[in-house]
Parts: sequence; C-alpha cells; structure tokens
Amino acid sequence: MNKFQFYSAVLVVPLILTFACRNVRADTSDVSRLGGDLSSTLPERHAIQVAAPNVVDRTRFEKQLSGFPVFHSLLSSVNGLGPHFVNNSCGGCHVNNGRGPARFSRGITQGSTMVVKVAVRGRNPDGSPKVVPSIGEQIQDHSVTGKRTASVTLKWIPVTGRYPDKTPYTLRKPDLTISLTGRSSRGILSSLRMTPALIGLGLLDGVSEATILERADPADADGDGISGEAQYVIDAKTKEKRLGKFGFRASHTTTEEQSAAAAFFDMGVTSSLFPGTTSSLFPGTSSTGATTAAELTDDNLDRLTFYQNLAGVPFARDQGSPAVVAGRSRFDALGCEKCHRSTMTTGEVPGHPELSNQKFHPFSDLLLHDMGRGLADKRSEFEASGREWRTTPLWGLGYSYSISSVKPLFLHDGRARTIEEAILWHGGEAEGSKREFMKMKKADRDELIAFLRSL
Repeated sequence: MNKFQFYSAVLVVPLILTFACRNVRADTSDVSRLGGDLSSTLPERHAIQVAAPNVVDRTRFEKQLSGFPVFHSLLSSVNGLGPHFVNNSCGGCHVNNGRGPARFSRGITQGSTMVVKVAVRGRNPDGSPKVVPSIGEQIQDHSVTGKRTASVTLKWIPVTGRYPDKTPYTLRKPDLTISLTGRSSRGILSSLRMTPALIGLGLLDGVSEATILERADPADADGDGISGEAQYVIDAKTKEKRLGKFGFRASHTTTEEQSAAAAFFDMGVTSSLFPGTTSSLFPGTSSTGATTAAELTDDNLDRLTFYQNLAGVPFARDQGSPAVVAGRSRFDALGCEKCHRSTMTTGEVPGHPELSNQKFHPFSDLLLHDMGRGLADKRSEFEASGREWRTTPLWGLGYSYSISSVKPLFLHDGRARTIEEAILWHGGEAEGSKREFMKMKKADRDELIAFLRSL
C-alpha cells in the first residue's frame, strides 16, 4: 500500500459521509455557518481537512482528497527535503491542519514547529526587508546532514499586572536567542512566528481587493482610533505588487504562494514559484544555493492548494446560549468588530464555484493594524512596521482546544496561553478596547470569552 492509498483509506469513511451530506442553508442572521456553504458538521479535525460539503462534483472531491498526502507526507533528502529546513512536512507543524506547539527542537529527526523571520536593518527600494547574507529571510535550524548552521533557543519572561479591581494576572513574553555557526548574530532583526491553524483559506483567497479596502483607513479619517492599512507585497508569480492576505503580516497574496513559500522556507523544497535561485521571496536578493529542478511539482502544488482551499470550515457552536449571546454583544460594544470583521462575501472565483459569492464569517478585516509596543519587533516588511500585524481571523478559535493534543497558544508568537492573555496583550489601536475589557466584571469578561470560544 503506497502513501496515497493509506491516507485515502484513513479518510474514506468520513469522506463518503461528507460527499453524501449536502449543504443546507440556515438562518443567515447569526454566524453559526462560519464558512457559508463550506461550513462542515464533521467532528474535530475532519471538519478542516475533508472537502467542504458543497464540493458536489466527484472529480473535484477526489482532487481535494489527493492533496492530503502532499500535505502530510514526511520528506527526506531523497525526495526534496533540505538541505536546510525547519520541519519535514506541512503536517509536522500544522498538527491536524491546526496549530502547532511553541517549540524549537534540537533533535535531528524531529523538526521545530515555530519559525524565525530575520532581516538586517533597512529595507530595499521596493519595501521588502533586507535579508541576512548566507541565511536569507528565515532561520532554518535543521539540516539533512545533522550539521546545523543556526539554532534557536526560546525562553519565556513573566510579565505581571493587575486588573482595576486588583485581581492579579501573569503574562509572558518571548526571549529569543539565535546562534549562528562560525559567525555572530549581532545586528540581525528577528520576528518569531507560531504555527497558525489553516481554516477557510479558499474563502479568504476569494475576497476581492475592493472588499478588503472597504475598511481601510490608514489616516484614521473617521477619528475612531482604528487605522487599518492594506498590505502590498511582491507577488512571487507576477513579480508585481499586489494586495497581501496571508501570514501574520499579510506577506503572501494567495494560498498557492503561501504554500510554495512554506515549502521553500520551512522545508527547503523548491517549486516554480521558489526555484532556489534566491534566498528570499523578494527579487534582488542574494542566492543561497544553486538552481535546481522544482522538487514540488506544479501538479502537487496545485493539489496542495486545492486541498486547503476547498476544505471545510467548522460551525460556530452554542450561538443561542445566554452566555454566548451576551458575549457577542460585549464583543461589539468593546469595538472588537472594527478590526475582527464578522462578515465578508467572496466575489466570482474563477474555476471554483464552491467559493464564489459566499457570505462567511472570518472575524478579520485582513488589514494591518498597530498593535502597540508590547507586541512589536524591529523587522518591518513592505507596508508593515514592526508594530503592525494583520488581524488574525478568529473563526475556529474554540476548535483549537479539541482538534489535537497540542495545547493551543495564541497571538503571532504563541506568548498567550489563553484567549484572555491574548486580549491583555492588545495595545496600539486596540488599547482602548483592552482597557474597557479590563474594567469589566469578571462575569462579563467570562461571557466575552465564551463567545470567542464558540467560534
């Protein structure tokens, strides 16, 4: 039995059940159907791995399945891994397509599940970060030979505080040490990133630029303190500047590009979008290796993209419960919805009828926002300063607790151990909302958390 047959056998029962279940339209006045017609009632991890229920064409259904082994197969030096890498499969970081643990591994066979983006001071004329000579734009802390060129040590520093009612709390912030073989790491600017859950990527990909720009207000013309800014980056395929949507700083334009970039930077796997002639996503940077044939073929990249884009989105739960209803009201009253936009609609998505004209609920505006000094680093990127981050979608937040055995962590670097801690780290444009949250009675704060965990 080959890998494709094995993975097909593992998923065959839930896949058959999914294909047999047709999407049933529900009341659109609530957000229960987070993914619109892509909302899946399958349990736990199957909801975000198996084809969405509105994938009714058998050929397309089977193509979505065929991306599963591409995503989860373990790579080696024989089939494209390395020579330097972070992990040896997509699923090695995105456990069950969800979040990964906050860990840097020193073992040879066990990869790390976080990444460190790096740069040197200044930016290129097009706004891209200046990569680190001989390193590139990301630390790759493993190699197929076992001889590392870099290693990362992560420690956590406690940060204490009190609510206005004198209730104490303890947060934590990362303390990162980068060690390079044979050279100093002095002058390197770093940005720590955790593994996010992969939910509803096709819907986000299908949102038009015009829809995203509806909420852009970089000069805060309306004076509400929220100044969402669109990110524009160099598209790996066209080499032109386009709106970025994916990644913690919206540094990639499409699911395809995000997937190819992850293959290259996280696994050292080349493709037609990242052929190995440059150490960075961005043009004009120095090469770290010779040109090679694409190890991730266009066909497998297409299957990988198709797999993620047409996977289901979990339903929101308990939307009628008193605590969740009250929590949503508090979410709106605090102004959280100004950045965590509850509803978007896709346009016509060529070749993907399942993704076209879908009303869905990501709870993100996909714009950059200043999150304050506490969450800042010094690595700017195109339109994003070190203080700015793309609004993280909140859908699937509650599933983080049950999708795998991995304890869920939050924010871009996993510093927040709970949703409450994530809120307490909000600053910058979200400072006012955070302060109002802190003034709430504990019972009221608990209702807000109940709403967020229902998503």
